[in-house]
Amino acid sequence: MIVLDLEFNQAFDFGDHERGSEVDPKCRFEIIQIGAVKTDELYNVTDSFNILIKPIIYPRIHPYVEKITGFTGKDFYGAPNFPEAYAKFRKFVDGDLVLGTWGYSDIKALYRNITYHRLTEDPVIIKYVDIQQIATKYIGFSKGGAIGLKNAVEALNITIDEDKHFHNASGDAYYTARILRKICPDKPLIRIFNSKHIK
Repeated sequence: MIVLDLEFNQAFDFGDHERGSEVDPKCRFEIIQIGAVKTDELYNVTDSFNILIKPIIYPRIHPYVEKITGFTGKDFYGAPNFPEAYAKFRKFVDGDLVLGTWGYSDIKALYRNITYHRLTEDPVIIKYVDIQQIATKYIGFSKGGAIGLKNAVEALNITIDEDKHFHNASGDAYYTARILRKICPDKPLIRIFNSKHIK
């Protein structure tokens, strides 16, 4: 399985009317980082992937995104555009057609970005496993909604590595895979994202 995590940028009005101050309805959340790990049958991490992506829809980093990720505009100097980065990610995936994600939002954002850049034709069908839902049920989280990634890591007594940061796609993919390894479902429910269902 490929465990995937994404970081996004979005519109923000900096007051100078430059590009990126208004929401583009075709792509509300622009992917600026892809992090992923490859796992074996027992969900042990066997390989990793991490790439920053130059934002072009919303060129300046939203202040909140900058705050939680630590990324600034300088981090994206020389970074590839989304089509180049996505091609590298597809090469890393290498035929593994099931993605493990923390919730559903990354799958929907991935669809929006690949269709915005016309990298595929509709309908888009993606097989994925919602690891957040599995972990929420396993932990018995009862505060309403689904458990957050960091809270799940702490609840499962998973060691936090100094070089793996939350709100970083690479770090979050790593921790999501660690959670999957810890709860180790024999046959996780594979869900189907079908873009025909999006209106």
